[in-house]
Amino acid sequence: MSKVFYKYLGKTETWPNISNIYPSSLAYDDVYVVPQNSPIASRTVVDTSVRLGPYTLTKPIISAPMDTITGERMIRELARLGAMGTLPRGDLEERKKICKRLSTENIPCMYAISLKNGYDEAVELKKKGAQLVVVDVAHGGSIPAQELAQKVKNKLGLTVVVGNIVTYTEALSYKEHDIDIAKVGVGPGGLCKTRIVAGTGFPQLSAVFEVVEAGLPVIADGGIKQAGDVAKAIAAGASVVMIGSLFAGTDETPGEYTMNGKKLARGQASLEYMQDNNIATNEFRAAEGISVEVDPRGPVSRIIEELMGGLRSAMTYTSAQNIKEFQEKAQFIVVTTSAQREGFPWIKSIL
Repeated sequence: MSKVFYKYLGKTETWPNISNIYPSSLAYDDVYVVPQNSPIASRTVVDTSVRLGPYTLTKPIISAPMDTITGERMIRELARLGAMGTLPRGDLEERKKICKRLSTENIPCMYAISLKNGYDEAVELKKKGAQLVVVDVAHGGSIPAQELAQKVKNKLGLTVVVGNIVTYTEALSYKEHDIDIAKVGVGPGGLCKTRIVAGTGFPQLSAVFEVVEAGLPVIADGGIKQAGDVAKAIAAGASVVMIGSLFAGTDETPGEYTMNGKKLARGQASLEYMQDNNIATNEFRAAEGISVEVDPRGPVSRIIEELMGGLRSAMTYTSAQNIKEFQEKAQFIVVTTSAQREGFPWIKSIL
């Protein structure tokens, strides 16, 4: 992974020893990837394939385990495109049927399991062909969640992801519990308000740096608002990025269109989700997500094309022919708020 920051006149620094900014304060918007001399003549020649557990993906993108984002249709389409979907928690019998259909056709999928009944769910899903599961908890620093993952891995032989975490210390605990892959991000999601409700979170780029430093494969979950954020996350060492909100409203998302022609998108910690799943909100649990209606956005392939076009472009700017080279060669630069504004299209008319 790259932790190199360009300073000036060819001089560089290495995170976390960077000047004039706290090393744990960086979000994607705080940096750019620096252009470099490159012999690569075309974006078509770069290789964006990655390995995640038992699967090789040609595109380092997976969908979030959200009931308004990922269903069987989305999983199948992402697989066709070279990416992967995550089947969210829900009715176990229905998930087993989906798992059997997908496994029979060798369609890659990650299956979310709960903390409360996760081991039993993993047993049943493995019987239907599951190879990769994620202990789907908001606070991956939970030792019970880590112990569950360790049990699932050691007794069932499944590849196990747990999330979400954000610090080096949490990542070391994951390694102690034999966890294969870390899902990283607390509070950066487009439908998440954990940082507002709980006052808890961590800037996403720095979170990726922290967990990668511990030597764990990382799924960068949240904070992806545009294609350039994918490039920054992968350059920082993430194996893949997880997309939720950016897929909202696409044709393949579950659910019907409303009377006003929109689709529902909601966080799994939203009040609406909790009400539909008989999860009480009280002094012991607050809603940490939101629910919105979004305009139709067409096929998810359009979103994937935009994200991959940006990643391929960043790789050519960095003289990288594959993801490994990209993570070795990329350099970041910390930018001011003015530089952030400068990077967006601003002209309104041509006189």
